[in-house]
Amino acid sequence: MESGPACGALRREESAEDPEPAGAAWSGDSGDSGNVSQSHSSASGPWEDEGPEDVEALDAGLEDLLARVDEFVGMLDMIRGDSAHVVGQGVPRIHARAAEMRRLYGRIDRLEAFVTMVGGGVARLEEQVARAEAERGAFPGALRKLLSAVGVPSFLARPAAPPRHEAPVLFRTEDHFPCCGE
Repeated sequence: MESGPACGALRREESAEDPEPAGAAWSGDSGDSGNVSQSHSSASGPWEDEGPEDVEALDAGLEDLLARVDEFVGMLDMIRGDSAHVVGQGVPRIHARAAEMRRLYGRIDRLEAFVTMVGGGVARLEEQVARAEAERGAFPGALRKLLSAVGVPSFLARPAAPPRHEAPVLFRTEDHFPCCGE
């Protein structure tokens, strides 16, 4: 698409050398090119009485308008190209990143479940330690040695029952993180 004042000046020069018959541009013949910038000398209408300055000002205004339309069409083409780039390259990258994030969220959920399980195991161990201390007594080591050195008469001493100890059930990290095991 041609634009700019030089194009309009060229068209005016061509029309001045080879005038069209009066009314040919507006007659509706099939030979009409459809171009906006037609020769002002071939047009007949109510503006014939106007001076050449007005016609040239109108022609310059139309040329300026055509230049702006060309700029607008260029911007639309640029936007269309950018949109195609985003759709062609950006959207697949976003989908790949979303899939990666879903895998990461799954790993985080499994880690949270593991931390919850470990927290439950620690709570059970603390409960067992508290129960064992209550059953056996929580005397300090120095006091216990002093009492055992003094000795208790055999008739006052209770028969010692073998201490019953149950090993707490613990988890194995390797069961939950097989890649980190040795």
